[in-house]
Amino acid sequence: MKLRLLIQIAVVVSIVLLCTGFGVYSFLRLNSVENRQDFNLYTLVPQDATAILETDRMADLVEDINELNCSKDNHFLYVSELFVYLKKYLYTLVEDTPHGLSKQMNKMLISFHEPDTPMNQVLYCSLGSGDYELVESFVEKYCSSSFPSKYFDYKGEEIRIYPMADGRFLAAYFTPDFLVVSFQKRLIEHVIDARRSKKSLMNLPSFRTMHAGKHNNVAATVYVRMKGVGMGKTTDGIRSQTQLGSWAEFDMKFNEDAIYCSGVSHGSDSTQTFINALRVQQPVEDGFSGSLLPSSTFFYDRWAMSDRDAWFGFTASQEYAKATYSDYIKQRDEEWIAYLNEHAGENVMSCLFQSKDTLDKLPCAVMCIPLKDELAAERCLQSLLYSTPKEEDVPLMPKVVSNNSLYPKARRFSKYVLPRNTLLTQLTGITESALYTFACFYRGSLLLAPDALSLSAYIEAVESGDVLDGTPVYEEGIGSLSPIYNFVMMVDMEMMLSQPETYVRLIPNFFFRQSNFFRHFMLAVQFTCTEGVVYPNIVLLYKGGMINQSCCSVLRDNRHKESQNIHSPQNYTDCCN
Repeated sequence: MKLRLLIQIAVVVSIVLLCTGFGVYSFLRLNSVENRQDFNLYTLVPQDATAILETDRMADLVEDINELNCSKDNHFLYVSELFVYLKKYLYTLVEDTPHGLSKQMNKMLISFHEPDTPMNQVLYCSLGSGDYELVESFVEKYCSSSFPSKYFDYKGEEIRIYPMADGRFLAAYFTPDFLVVSFQKRLIEHVIDARRSKKSLMNLPSFRTMHAGKHNNVAATVYVRMKGVGMGKTTDGIRSQTQLGSWAEFDMKFNEDAIYCSGVSHGSDSTQTFINALRVQQPVEDGFSGSLLPSSTFFYDRWAMSDRDAWFGFTASQEYAKATYSDYIKQRDEEWIAYLNEHAGENVMSCLFQSKDTLDKLPCAVMCIPLKDELAAERCLQSLLYSTPKEEDVPLMPKVVSNNSLYPKARRFSKYVLPRNTLLTQLTGITESALYTFACFYRGSLLLAPDALSLSAYIEAVESGDVLDGTPVYEEGIGSLSPIYNFVMMVDMEMMLSQPETYVRLIPNFFFRQSNFFRHFMLAVQFTCTEGVVYPNIVLLYKGGMINQSCCSVLRDNRHKESQNIHSPQNYTDCCN
């Protein structure tokens, strides 16, 4: 073969190989960029976080919130000051990005830390290509110019402090992969510590396992850490102390008049938490109690209590239950627990409602415990009361009195005053300094209340058929709930938030801190348990929409009645518009 031909073949082969190599390199590089795993923000979250809000669609989440009817009526949830700032400036930020936010910037976390205040939160955001420069220019554009930014070195990492227009300061820590901001510089330091020591939330096996099963087709996910009482060693021996327990995961969805949070809590632990007490109970299977709830009920809960040791182990650990404890009261508690173990059924219901007496400022409160045998239970209680020793130096025992003119149908039911105990306090959260409990046997159940009036008002309402069952608001509330459950609670938040603290311990303080928002909602909470896994379900129904629906339902049901004055179609139309 001629030398010239060999040279031509070599040149052609070299060019082909070069082009092939360049093409393969380009393909691999582009493919690696497209398939590059996004930065895992959970590797930054300190392990002491008590709650996490996560979304992969930040812009969509803000849009969903703005489309709620409560938002259109200017009722906003300000649970996170950082999120408020995000909403305020998001659209301005989007305007600076012609093609919208990158996939990475749509990923966001907010972690909540103790003490639970709007200042003790951290916002985390992923950054994609070009986002670092975008954020820098955005911050410089909108931060206050009154004070210059400051830079601090913390263990080789840079923390920036930016002055805000309202006089506060924002601490920021960011790299080309992520942005972290907080109103607290110390929380940013904790984030750096978690990242450098590899002791973040993602390094906790329980959280990592739970997060692996996260659903993607939701607006946002909320992770909440249960608080409970565990056993901690001290120099004096062993004592109970507050601990952070297992996690619960909630997926959030929205429609115009409701916010839905469907959740799951996988693992149990040794802490005495509400969820761990629920895990061991046999479920309630006979639906809801609308026929046993007065129509003025604004708080109602019902829970399974097949394992009473688990329940009393949890309730007895609450500080409010032991506020006025003594050896005498401790003995009475032990007697009543033994009494329930012998005579009580496997579920308990309690409710708060308004009495007919307009002069009574406090709500009526009743707890209803189904009995195995009502006659045997009453005989046993009478014997127990006869044999109970008197307590020395105690407050005067209240008289068993009720307004017979308002509650004539309740006259024939005998009422008892129990010696001081914490049974009612433990099971309802209602605290009264005297700790006397009134009791009555009614329709196969034992009724317990902090006063005689509550018992009479309850019996009168049920005997008269003046109950919640069939009312539009009640039916709307149970519409999204399962008839089989371990715990259910329904609350008119506007009524509940106006009650004294002694009546509302089953409502977390979070709702009171955000009372201006939650007072416009009906709250329904349900927990179901299957094979040790707890499934919480929370529904917030906006009363602005429900009131309109209820008005329409009432008018439809009464449109032939003279008292409703709706013979004219115009009246009916006006209400429903």
